[in-house]
Amino acid sequence: MPNPDSQKAWDRFESDIQGLAGELKRQYRSAGGSEQNTADLNRSLDQLRQAAETVFKSLENATRDPEVRSKTKQTARSFGSAIAETFRELSDEIEKAVRRPDAKG
Repeated sequence: MPNPDSQKAWDRFESDIQGLAGELKRQYRSAGGSEQNTADLNRSLDQLRQAAETVFKSLENATRDPEVRSKTKQTARSFGSAIAETFRELSDEIEKAVRRPDAKG
């Protein structure tokens, strides 16, 4: 059974990452969705992805136990999926905003 404090921490993380996605979306909308803003956001998301990969690769390399390594890879995939889903809506809005000028012209 998970420790209640641990569960609260993960719930808080989930809430925080969703809040971050909302703030990024708000900031993107208020900035008008320029190509520079889109590039900056994409660069930031790529850095986040790379940092997560580094953390999980480090954990995977820290043990020789095949079960722990397997669980680390599974956790990394789950984490990646959660991050991707959280930012998918923002990404869709960016794509729509980038396409809008082309549709008008």
